[in-house]
Amino acid sequence: MSLESLLPMVLAAIALVLVVTAYWMRHQRRHRAWRQFAALHDWSCIYSLGTWEVAGLHRGRQFRMRTERHQSNGPGQPHTYLCTVVRLEFGQALPPDVRIRPEGIADKLLKVIGQRDEDVGDAKLDALLTLEYLSDETRDILRAPGVRQQLMTLCRRFTDFTIEGARLTAMKRGMPDSVEALESLVAPALLLSDALHEVAGEAHGRGAGQPSSVAT
Repeated sequence: MSLESLLPMVLAAIALVLVVTAYWMRHQRRHRAWRQFAALHDWSCIYSLGTWEVAGLHRGRQFRMRTERHQSNGPGQPHTYLCTVVRLEFGQALPPDVRIRPEGIADKLLKVIGQRDEDVGDAKLDALLTLEYLSDETRDILRAPGVRQQLMTLCRRFTDFTIEGARLTAMKRGMPDSVEALESLVAPALLLSDALHEVAGEAHGRGAGQPSSVAT
């Protein structure tokens, strides 16, 4: 066999080695980033069968972030895609029956024909979100400046999220591969949780500070 005939096989082998090396380097970079990110927050980090997961507590409330593969339901050939899902418990900062999600095209069309969701009383939030089962107290919490700001940031960072059962579930396509990207991804969820608990705590403090009326 001549050297000329071996050349295609040699080039194919070199290309394979380069692809495998690039994949391994990216895997190692992601693994280091996720482990470093978890260590910064004193959380656990697990890698198993292609899935990364970070879990722990944020100010005493359960936090979990993991990579998942989801099925596309769009037109054309169905396919799976990698995404990163953030889940965070809000505890008693929100009533468990409150439901919040981004407003989609179908929701906007329903508004046109007069079928509206509930309003929080803030034009920008009402245009961005679909809201259900709101009490007056919950509206006050959601309109608070710190909570409002983080809800709007959440809408910009995640096109798909729900708040239901006092828990946030937010999904973003792809997978962060640096500590900075991981911090940027989870920041809106953590800051929203902090803002909710701060406002709820202030409301509870005001209620506890009011004198009770005693019948005589």
